[in-house]
Amino acid sequence: MIFLGNPILRREFQAHCRNRRSLLFAVVLLGLLSAVLLLLWPRSGIFSETSGNEIFSVFLGGNLLLMILMTPGFTSTCITSERERGSFDLLFTSLLTPGEIMTGKLAASLGMAFLLLLVSLPVTAVCALSGGISLPTLSRACAVIAAATLVYGLLGLAASAICRRGYTALVLTYIGIIILAGATWLPAALLTQFPVLNPALRSIRAMSPFEALFALNYAERYSLAVGGAATAETVFRTYLAGMAGLGVLFFAVFSFFIFKPLRSRPPKPAEHYDDSKTAIRRKLGFPFYLIDPLRRRNPIRRGQNPVFVAEMRSKLFGNPKFIIRGLAVCMSLSLGLLILIANQYGTFLDADKLRVAAIIFQLGVLAFLAPAISSGSITDEVASGTLLMLRLTPLSATRVVLGKLEASFLYVLIFLVSSLPVLGALAYLESTAAYWRLGAWLAVLILSTVVLTAAGLTASSLCRNTAAATAASYLFACTLCLAPLGVFLLGSRVSPEMQAWILTLNPVAAALQITSDTAFAGLPALWGNKLWQNHLLAMGGLTVLLVMIASWRVHRLFRQRA
Repeated sequence: MIFLGNPILRREFQAHCRNRRSLLFAVVLLGLLSAVLLLLWPRSGIFSETSGNEIFSVFLGGNLLLMILMTPGFTSTCITSERERGSFDLLFTSLLTPGEIMTGKLAASLGMAFLLLLVSLPVTAVCALSGGISLPTLSRACAVIAAATLVYGLLGLAASAICRRGYTALVLTYIGIIILAGATWLPAALLTQFPVLNPALRSIRAMSPFEALFALNYAERYSLAVGGAATAETVFRTYLAGMAGLGVLFFAVFSFFIFKPLRSRPPKPAEHYDDSKTAIRRKLGFPFYLIDPLRRRNPIRRGQNPVFVAEMRSKLFGNPKFIIRGLAVCMSLSLGLLILIANQYGTFLDADKLRVAAIIFQLGVLAFLAPAISSGSITDEVASGTLLMLRLTPLSATRVVLGKLEASFLYVLIFLVSSLPVLGALAYLESTAAYWRLGAWLAVLILSTVVLTAAGLTASSLCRNTAAATAASYLFACTLCLAPLGVFLLGSRVSPEMQAWILTLNPVAAALQITSDTAFAGLPALWGNKLWQNHLLAMGGLTVLLVMIASWRVHRLFRQRA
């Protein structure tokens, strides 16, 4: 009762429950899970072990994916929101002890995440009626989802305690989730030529909750595929042990940094120079011979979008070291991944598979960078109070949105330069000259960049803060890149024409068809075009729609009273 009477816990939990965002998350979670269950339910009403396993695995996989996407929205802004409002120091002037402050924040944030998990349990119980699933397997699968929710929630809390802004904490949390839930299979797939590492690689692979769910639902198939001592029981125990260790680590980081005062950063002086000697000395230093942020800029020319110029000078030219280092990291990762794949599977893997790996990597980099860069375009203006200054200018809302969109697009496009050497090398692997693939790949990447950037800008105009806009942008990117591929799980329940329409929105499907002429050959041609050609048209229309929504919202913000 003393724990439940914690004032921070009561205030935070009540605020979360009364927030429209929490209600929206619950409605979206129940709606999507119910839709998946309805689409996968057998038409004849006769259940078999195969159909039960199919429904169970797809449903719980979708439930897990939704939970790990929604959990950072509650936990990663827990401390940063207090710091941004300037109310964090006021907590220590109250009569609350440091332990009460920490436990209140911890329980309130994780409580909302587990409340969403409890909301989904009735739908899970209905899924269990499909048969073929034992009660112990169901309870273990729910334990896997609960452990992932707890540990990734603690990861968000640790990031919130370390970072100064909710936007940074949210991006850092999603990076950690991508590594822990999606990239654990990479070492086992790329380093199989070292048999002595197999036990350690299997343990790393078992750290993913998706791996644990698959092993529980398809125990015999998993043991045959992985081999060795990789049984469902071993994977489940390794997963729980790994989650327990990570949970303790993230809780320790959260407990240490929540009470450690962050060092104040002194403001950078507005330094400029005019003499030639200083200019020559700076031009000879890396990376200033490419971009010099201290050089005095020329006035904005007539006809240029001043918002675009201002954004470029503050983002691109304001931090050239980050651009160059980020570009080098992206290129190194792309080339390194390609070399490992070619070295591991080069004896029996054709060029199509190498192209698929390179394209998926580039789309993954794009889906991660674009929302993070554009989701603060409008909310940062509102938070800093500079939106009022934009209202006083003669610039229209559409011109402001287009300037923000152009700057964010060019910022992300610089990182896509890292894909040119890889794509050129893959095009060179063609037995006959087929450089049209290179142009088609670039078209898909560029239009995907525009759409995801416009989606982040639209979310920034609709949400109240950058953290919420970033979460909405990543949810849109995940939906666009992954959700349409779920049509293959529905089998004959969806007609080929409907499959073609759904896959038209997916950049991964478009890139796969460009990579291989036989990919999706059984789907009908819509409007007489190939799937990737219709994808380009769909992305262009979606971009126009998102820009119109963002312009309308910014116009409404301009008309609001201060």
